[in-house]
Amino acid sequence: MKKNIKPIQGQQLVPNLIGPECIDVTKVYDWVILTNRDRNKVPIPAACFAEIEACRARGGIVRATCSIVDTDFTISDERRPAPSVPGGVIVTVAFFATVRVEFTCTVEPTILCGFDIPVSFLDEVILCAPEGTRIVPIINQVNCDVLDAQMLGNMLLLEVVMCKEIRVTADVILEVQAKFCGPRQPIPIEQPPFDCPFPTFPPQCPTFFPPVNCECQAAADFSGEATISVVEDGFGGITAGQLDLLAFICDSCNPENSRLEVDYDDTGATPLPTPTPDAPGDQSFTFTATQFEEPTCSTITVGGAAVVNGLDVTGLGVITPAGGAPENASFSLSLRDADVGGVASDTAMLMITSPTMSVTIALTEAANPGLEVEAGDCDRFPDIPTTPAP
Repeated sequence: MKKNIKPIQGQQLVPNLIGPECIDVTKVYDWVILTNRDRNKVPIPAACFAEIEACRARGGIVRATCSIVDTDFTISDERRPAPSVPGGVIVTVAFFATVRVEFTCTVEPTILCGFDIPVSFLDEVILCAPEGTRIVPIINQVNCDVLDAQMLGNMLLLEVVMCKEIRVTADVILEVQAKFCGPRQPIPIEQPPFDCPFPTFPPQCPTFFPPVNCECQAAADFSGEATISVVEDGFGGITAGQLDLLAFICDSCNPENSRLEVDYDDTGATPLPTPTPDAPGDQSFTFTATQFEEPTCSTITVGGAAVVNGLDVTGLGVITPAGGAPENASFSLSLRDADVGGVASDTAMLMITSPTMSVTIALTEAANPGLEVEAGDCDRFPDIPTTPAP
């Protein structure tokens, strides 16, 4: 019988199942997110500056605020082939914003004066935009900030940040097997350009969009007494203490959702006394992973089919010893789910290596009650056989 898995930090592995569907839908051929920042000195109109000087003459303090009152964009009709990106074109998009600046005086509650400032950004981006598709710019957010409210003579230092995205879409009818996906980073434009022929119908862009999902996913959670190995500067070894370990690898089949955190308090005895951070020989530490490689899936055969029962993953992170400075470290993590089979109980093996430290953590559900490990498959799009038309 399947055991009752407790929630791991309020989360469970989310199935990402796929199945055939026939849909009339707007297909996204490409999707890019862009950010622009503009910081400039803006001249204050003479009439407005006179009101500011009058406020100061009366002993008041002038404050400046800004707000966005309008946004717009235009798309150039010109399309240039993108070098080194087969099927890509360079498209120019201009984004516009109107910023309203207003001044108030502490002597009077009303607005002294205000004026509008036009701001524009010109972006060249590489897109998969073949004939039959449409380019859809979207301005998600525009923020402005007055950086120097005291003004520089009759000038004002103003910063504007615009967050936007560009999508390439077309209306199609598809039989699909789909998963959630996200945008990619802009591709650097290389010179010189060269001509790329365009097909009659919009093609796919399999080389760079959508991004590849994980092949499998796993999670582990443990909090309690544990015996581990910690060696620092050649000293240490087996130590007992309070261990908190939390791992999500490719959660929801998305590599960006991976997370690994370890917090260990060295007590050096069993039963556990109250930890003292400055006790002699304290081997306490914390570790947080910052980079994950693609995991290697572990499978067993059940009913003639391969079933995922765990995974192995490596990466980089930061380890901080008790009373010491943080330092970069590498790690390797191995997780196995006993509910699937292949092992007698849930297991989690973690090794962390830094220039001065070496940590080995080996947990099993039998020796460490409370350890929970879950593992599952992430279905990628299988090869679908083509059925000849009758």
